[in-house]
Amino acid sequence: MPSDQRPGRQPAPLQRDHPSGRFRHVFSAEPAAVRDALRRAVARFARQISVEDAGTLELTLAEALNNVVEHGYASREPGPVDLLVVKGRGNLECRIVDAGVPMPGLVSPSPGIQAPPRKIETMPEGGWGWALIRVLTTDLDYRRENGRNILTFRVPVAGKPAPSHPYHPLGKRLPIFLF
Repeated sequence: MPSDQRPGRQPAPLQRDHPSGRFRHVFSAEPAAVRDALRRAVARFARQISVEDAGTLELTLAEALNNVVEHGYASREPGPVDLLVVKGRGNLECRIVDAGVPMPGLVSPSPGIQAPPRKIETMPEGGWGWALIRVLTTDLDYRRENGRNILTFRVPVAGKPAPSHPYHPLGKRLPIFLF
């Protein structure tokens, strides 16, 4: 996905309901702002994709954006996060740009999923986010440019929503599909 972020320039202001199928939202790396960004992003495409695809979009964005908050800005004041989602043929192309600390080794975490422990009580609570992102997306790419982290990926979508789509634009949320 081409980047429209030029070195040394501030992200453009929020653009809503772009006629070309684009959603862009710039917000502070804080938990409440992430929840708002998720709600807006899913609402923007809810009538164009299936309920399952909307759940996948919400889950992958939630994992990636929460990583930015929890790890990218963990040792500093919350900074800007620039989220761009563009509807393509058969997918939603996602780009997240932030000025947090870089990922260790300048690479996204490895795709390996460890076998679960024999006892559920010893199973770690965290560490599954990157595995989910890698399973649910395609074309995952991370790079660091001009002091910014740039994460891009595609969320495959079927294209058409179910006839009785449960999303209501006045605030009703879609369920998050967790296993």
